[in-house]
Amino acid sequence: MQTSFKDKALRWSYISIFIGLILIFASQYFAYKNVQDLSLHNQGVNVTIGILNQTANFGLANKDIQSNMHEFVITGNEKLLTDTYAKKVKLLSMSDTLFNLVKDDKVQTARVRELLDISGKIVLHTHNVMTVYRTQGTQKAFEQIKLGEGLHLNKMLMDKIESIESSENQHLEEQRKLIQKTQKKTTLFIMVTSIFGFFLTVLSIVSLLWNQKKQRQLQFEIKQKEQILAQYIEAIPDGVMVLDTKKDIVLLNQSGREILGLEGKLETLAEQVKKLVLLDPMTYNIRFTSETLPVSRALDGEKSDGNKIDLIKNNAIYHLETSVRPVVGLNGEITNAITVFRDITERANYEAALEKARTLAEKSVRVKDIFLSNVSHEIRTPLNAIIGFTNLLESEVSDPKSVDYVSYIKTASKNLLELINDILDFSKIEAGQITLDQTNTSISELIESVSVIINQRASEKGIEYKKILSADLPEMISTDKLRLTQILLNICGNAIKFTEKGQVQISVTPVSPVIDKVQMIRFTIADSGIGIPADKIDKIFERFVQASDSTTRLFGGTGLGLSIVKSLVHILDGTIKVESVFGTGTTFILEFPFTVVTDFSSADDDHNLNFVSEPIGDIHVLAAEDNPLNQKLLAAIFERLSIDLTIVNNGQEAIDELETNTYDLVLMDIQMPVMDGYTAIKKIRNSISQTLPIITMTAHAMVGEKDECLSIGANSYISKPFRENELLNTISNLTGKHNENYNEMSPVNNHADESMETSIINLGYLNEITGGDPDLQKELILLFESELSNQSVLIQQAEALGDNEKLRQVVHKFRSSLFSVGLLATADKYKKIEGELKSGIHSPDLKQQLEALQHEAETGLAELKSLEIG
Repeated sequence: MQTSFKDKALRWSYISIFIGLILIFASQYFAYKNVQDLSLHNQGVNVTIGILNQTANFGLANKDIQSNMHEFVITGNEKLLTDTYAKKVKLLSMSDTLFNLVKDDKVQTARVRELLDISGKIVLHTHNVMTVYRTQGTQKAFEQIKLGEGLHLNKMLMDKIESIESSENQHLEEQRKLIQKTQKKTTLFIMVTSIFGFFLTVLSIVSLLWNQKKQRQLQFEIKQKEQILAQYIEAIPDGVMVLDTKKDIVLLNQSGREILGLEGKLETLAEQVKKLVLLDPMTYNIRFTSETLPVSRALDGEKSDGNKIDLIKNNAIYHLETSVRPVVGLNGEITNAITVFRDITERANYEAALEKARTLAEKSVRVKDIFLSNVSHEIRTPLNAIIGFTNLLESEVSDPKSVDYVSYIKTASKNLLELINDILDFSKIEAGQITLDQTNTSISELIESVSVIINQRASEKGIEYKKILSADLPEMISTDKLRLTQILLNICGNAIKFTEKGQVQISVTPVSPVIDKVQMIRFTIADSGIGIPADKIDKIFERFVQASDSTTRLFGGTGLGLSIVKSLVHILDGTIKVESVFGTGTTFILEFPFTVVTDFSSADDDHNLNFVSEPIGDIHVLAAEDNPLNQKLLAAIFERLSIDLTIVNNGQEAIDELETNTYDLVLMDIQMPVMDGYTAIKKIRNSISQTLPIITMTAHAMVGEKDECLSIGANSYISKPFRENELLNTISNLTGKHNENYNEMSPVNNHADESMETSIINLGYLNEITGGDPDLQKELILLFESELSNQSVLIQQAEALGDNEKLRQVVHKFRSSLFSVGLLATADKYKKIEGELKSGIHSPDLKQQLEALQHEAETGLAELKSLEIG
């Protein structure tokens, strides 16, 4: 009878398990199918809602475009063009989204295609109205709107959107019904599985009663497994130790005993630690106590891996690594702590060997740095070309000022050629490959060569540059002139870059007497720029670090220059210190111990590299320039060089000319009536030629104009006032053509009387751009006289009306005229006004500034007319 009951109980247990498994698998499958169905239905609903949202947004975007068009025609607000363009981009994005949403529905796909076709017509209609507004005026634009094409297209668009939404609403209703049906099926299945679950529970209770008997048998089996587990622990090669809450050692396997060198009966942890010498290598080998061992801390719940312990055994050091864990009982309380430790002496020795290998690898990286620095030698090629052309130019000029300018170019080119290998790649400094070239150097000449470059940069920004040399300075010192020049150019260049108004000053003074032919010289560079925050001063010499996160965005640069400066200062045995008040200015103080030279011969020897350049010719150039003086000047320059030149007055005429004739290169002014240079370049690139070289020329007033020109398709950029050599070199680089019939460039007549040089007129520049041709100069002066009269009236009218944009355009055009007659200083003053107007700044004393500049221009004209040209 008992056996029969056991069999029945066992049978019902199996049946209960079987039924339970069936219910589990069935419920899982049914739940999976329902979730899948719901997911599909929800996906359909989401797609439908997405289509409805996208079509609604699509309609709103088209309305916004039409609204922008109407507002633009009414107000002429150029910002609406940007918003319209953004809406067009948004329409494209929504179009892609709509196509993705309806890709499985051919009918809806067709409707969406029709919707996009109508939208395209609306965009085209809007573009046409804006074009009519731009080209023919407001009245014509309103007449175009009144034709009603926009309203008709909008009605078609709304009808198509309504048809799409109607279809999707119907589909949405169908999906909702399917979801309700699925929910009902799910509810019914839950009820059925609940009933079966109750029945299964009853069967399980019977089975549990039976299993109680089986547990007694399992306990016996557990004891057997514990015995086996103890044998496993003894077989582990790592040491295993277990403590109880009283810190008694309840388990220490044989491997642990051997590693620690313990024998006999186990004692408390404190007693065992007294017998061992255990040191902490992380705290200068302080001896562990029973309280500080990692295994003791595990009783407080701490888990840790990779703990290092040094064991002194048999007069030798053994390195141990331990991992500790608390042992938590069923009630959640810590009942024991276990540690597993191993002997890692061999591994530690291996790691030491790896450290040596790492050091060797770092040396290999330095070898790589040396290789990288050698690559920079390839940059010498273009620099040699610059030096060669400079030497050619030197032989062509005789005017003292021009000779000085050429000398400055040679000095800067020579410095750059010698520096490029070290500056372009910081790795050479890190690799310790910088070697000093000690030469006899004149401090005054060195400061003069630096000042020529820095003063030019300061003039371009409209700030003042000063140099102060102490009378007590030695006449000649011995130093690495190249490195010292590099340091001063870098710091002075930074001072100019971060100063928007005020001045930059460099002063040089001795700060010690001459002792053993060595004297300490101090260089102080002070500016009135943006300054450096106090918490950033110590970081500016770190690589790739700027004074603030916005510095690179606002001023450019990589943050590497001052790091190089600091390294070079230390190489020269000098010191560098920075003092700064944020928002007020910065002062760099450099001190160097220079050897004073008393018996010197010559300082640096210039190496004259003679290159023979081929003249440019056999090319057809198209120039778009609206300023009559610049037109005359370009015509004279290209005629002197036997280069075929065609001049047009604006961008539209340039487009027309390129559509009918072939040219090798285009010179494009930016600010022109009818069609500006930006628009013309875009049209050339889109519809005429992708490869035709284009050089933009403008008397730019805003930073970033060069990048903008290059981004829309220009190949190069020349700012006014341009240098003839700069223009010709740029043309040669872009075309690569030479005129075999043209043998020699016409010499420039630079014999301008120095006594005629004034603070207003740059006669050297005037002679350079006119080739010293007195007839051309007289003609330019006559044209300028007429231009001054006309432009002065236009400037006064625009200022009186308060039309900042019109005033900016007139000022920009007048600046180009000033360049053409050598009034560069006056043009720079107008540049400041143009920049402020472009930024929306209307100075309170603008009228007085314009009157003063007009008077200065009239004075310049009087001086030009008084010159005995020719």
